[in-house]
Amino acid sequence: MLIPNFLEVYFIRVVVLKRWNIRVLNCRFVSDHDLYLPCYTPLIIITNWGVEIMLGAITGDIIGSIYEWRNIKEKDFPLFGANCEITDDSIMTIAVAEGLMNGGRPDDFIDAMKRLGNIYPNKGYGGNFNSWLRSNNRMPYNSWGNGSAMRVSPVGWLFDSLDATEKAAKASAEVTHNHPEGIKGAQATASAIFLARNGKSKKDIKAYIENKYGYDLKRTLDEIRPSYTFNESCQETVPEAIIAFLESNDFEDAIRNAISLGGDSDTLAAIAGSIAEAAYGIPKEIENKVLSMLSPPLLVIVNLWREAFIRPVATKETWENKPIFLPKYIEFKIKLSDAEYALLKRGLVPDAMEDKWFIYFEDDWLYFHRSWTGQGIFKARLLEIDGEKVIDLFYVEGDPEQNKNTNDELSKEIFIYLIGRGLLKRAMPLGLELQKNVLAAWGEFGRMITEEIGIEKIYKDS
Repeated sequence: MLIPNFLEVYFIRVVVLKRWNIRVLNCRFVSDHDLYLPCYTPLIIITNWGVEIMLGAITGDIIGSIYEWRNIKEKDFPLFGANCEITDDSIMTIAVAEGLMNGGRPDDFIDAMKRLGNIYPNKGYGGNFNSWLRSNNRMPYNSWGNGSAMRVSPVGWLFDSLDATEKAAKASAEVTHNHPEGIKGAQATASAIFLARNGKSKKDIKAYIENKYGYDLKRTLDEIRPSYTFNESCQETVPEAIIAFLESNDFEDAIRNAISLGGDSDTLAAIAGSIAEAAYGIPKEIENKVLSMLSPPLLVIVNLWREAFIRPVATKETWENKPIFLPKYIEFKIKLSDAEYALLKRGLVPDAMEDKWFIYFEDDWLYFHRSWTGQGIFKARLLEIDGEKVIDLFYVEGDPEQNKNTNDELSKEIFIYLIGRGLLKRAMPLGLELQKNVLAAWGEFGRMITEEIGIEKIYKDS
């Protein structure tokens, strides 16, 4: 695809509104593996989105981290004990989110896992996974370990169908855990998250997982707890974690249930927490505590991921919109992954004057409108052809009264930037035409562009 991965540029800044609580760090990515502080361009770390999205797994991992090798068979313990920290569960959960934002293809997941795994070594990775992480090998190793399920939660939030969720869960698992049990564990966990976030009852979730995946969810925690011991397999971790959620009364209770079983405490709690987040949400004080424990490279990814979900899904009725008066066809084709397709369909709803675009999806078409006037500027068709998702038709407003830009190459650059930065939430370099006039780029993209190059550059060019 023509759209670069989100870490392929040097400066990253995240959207923020005054009503959100924020923390500002000065930092710059110098390479994919190094973050240096301080630097000229500020990176805004958002600490109060009002939406969680994948923090459930991270929370469970942190709380359970100190009990993995010191099991506690009860629910009465300090929620954030001394020395609790992120482990491999959190890092690989964030890697899956990065992989999805970069396209959700096998190489996207592999690249993200190896990148973050090597930035954060010695975080409790399993032996086989650790060897894979450190090597140049990119092939799976037939694992049925619970690592596929502990990291899958971002998949459960992205897609608008259960089939697409299960397909993506399989893809995220089988880059390492290609044993049927490893795949099943990831799919069952992602399915439970999908069902919970779509308002299904615990009874419905239980029935679906039992019928589709064959897990025995009829047992109780009190029946499991006495004889349960450390086990890293999906088949003896995922069902127990789901039961911990099914017996819970709220988010915190689900975490305590999971840890009280003993066993692989952080992974049990990560899986149970990921489902509980979708069902209950996460209390603000817990969310803030967890965010405060993430280092800047991880926060960058978490916030870019969450940015995709902060605004509502756009529909035609969301904003004023006028049709393109004189459609001009430009030959243009982009291949899309399932993850990219899902993110594009969410569209973009402006929520400040500095947001220049309103974008919505309807009946296979993605429509791009100026937010101030509602005027249609672009429309692109998203289709599945021979099992492949593509943008196969692209039109631009050809009436110079409505669209002063008559340069086809510039139109393509604007369109690519809107897709990459506006919809896929990747940091994007400006195209060659846009680089010639940064002030004009501000006119096209508003806040979107200040996040990439810094407001100082715009002032200088003006």
